Amino acid sequence: MNINRSVYTAAAALLAACMAPGTASAQNFMGFQYGASAGAVSQISVANLAQNWVVTGVRNSAGDLEMITWESNGHALLRKGSATGKAIGNAGVATVALTSNLVVTAVVSTGNLLEINAWFVNASGAVTPGSSVGQGEFSKSVRMTKLDSSRVLVAVENESGDLTITLWTVSSTGVVSGNGNKVTGAGASIASIAAMSGSQAITAIRNSTGDLQLDSWSVSGSDIIAHQATASAGAVSQLDITAWNAGHVATPVSNGSSDLELIDWIVNPSTGAITRHSSATVGVAGQVAASTVGDLILTASLNSSGNVDAGVWGYNGTQIAAGDSAQEEAADLVAAAPLSTGLYSVTATRTAAGDLKLDVWSGDYVP
Repeated sequence: MNINRSVYTAAAALLAACMAPGTASAQNFMGFQYGASAGAVSQISVANLAQNWVVTGVRNSAGDLEMITWESNGHALLRKGSATGKAIGNAGVATVALTSNLVVTAVVSTGNLLEINAWFVNASGAVTPGSSVGQGEFSKSVRMTKLDSSRVLVAVENESGDLTITLWTVSSTGVVSGNGNKVTGAGASIASIAAMSGSQAITAIRNSTGDLQLDSWSVSGSDIIAHQATASAGAVSQLDITAWNAGHVATPVSNGSSDLELIDWIVNPSTGAITRHSSATVGVAGQVAASTVGDLILTASLNSSGNVDAGVWGYNGTQIAAGDSAQEEAADLVAAAPLSTGLYSVTATRTAAGDLKLDVWSGDYVP
C-alpha cells in the first residue's frame, strides 16, 4: 500500500455503506463500485453532465476528438452515445458541461492552436457536434472551467511558457464566440483553473521556479478578466485544483518529496486574497486530479506502482485530513469529476494498455 490510509476493496466499501449510520465505519470509507471501458486514447477528460451522467472528451486512436456520454444505473456505467470531431494535437483535452444538453471542449489543434467546440446531448445521451472556433493562441496544454451556463474560462500554457486565460461564450444554439479579451500571467509549465463564481476564478500553476502558485482573477459584467491576488507554496511536479465548500479551493500536488499533499485555501470573494488554511500529506504520488464526492474532496492520483488511487479527505472546519483510499488499474493519465449529488465520483484514466477506463467510487469521511 503506497498511500498511508486504510485501503478498502469494493466489497468492504459496500458493506460499510450498509452498516448503521451511527457507526464510524459506516461513514469513513472509500471504495471502487463499478466501471466501464472504451478503446485506445491518448488524451482524456471527464465532466459531470447531470445527476448520474458523465461525459468524456478524448483524443481517440485515430487522433480525432471524440465525445462519449455515460449513464450510471446504480450498478453499471453504460455508454449511451458518442460523436467524433476533427483531428487534434496530442496536448490535452478539457471538457465542461454548461447544461445537461450542452457540452464544451477546449483542445489544442494539430497546428498547436487553441480550439473551442460545442456539442449537443439529447435525453438519451446521443451526441451531435455544434460549432467550432479556433484562436491564434499557440498552446502547449489546455484546461477549462465553467463560469455559468453560457461562459467558460480557458487556461493554456502559451508559446513563451506563460499562462494565458481567455473567456468564451456559447449560445443555447451552440454558437461559440470569444470577445478577444485575454490575460497573461507568470510562467506556467503546468496549469489548472477552477471557478469560484460567475465573476471569479482561481488558477494553480507550477511557476518558473518550480513552485505552486495560485492567482485569483475577476471577471466583470462586460467580460473583462483582471488579476486580483497571488499566493504560493513549495516545489511541485504535478498539480490540480477544485473549488469546494464555500469560498474554498483545494490543490492536490505531488510535492518536492513526490508525496501527495492536499492544500486547502480560502479565497476572499471581493478582493481575491488567497490564504493557506490547512494541508495534509500522504504517500508517493505522480499525476494528480481533484474532484468532489458529496461535499468532501476527492483526489485521484497515480501511486508509486502506477495504479490509480482514489481517496476521500475530511474537514473538521479548520483542518483537512486524509481519509480512506482504494486502488484500481495501472494508468498513465487520470482525470476526475463528480457523478451525482450523492457520495459518488468518477475517474477517467488512460490505462497502461492505452485504453479509456472509467471507475465509479463511493466514499465518505467523519472525523
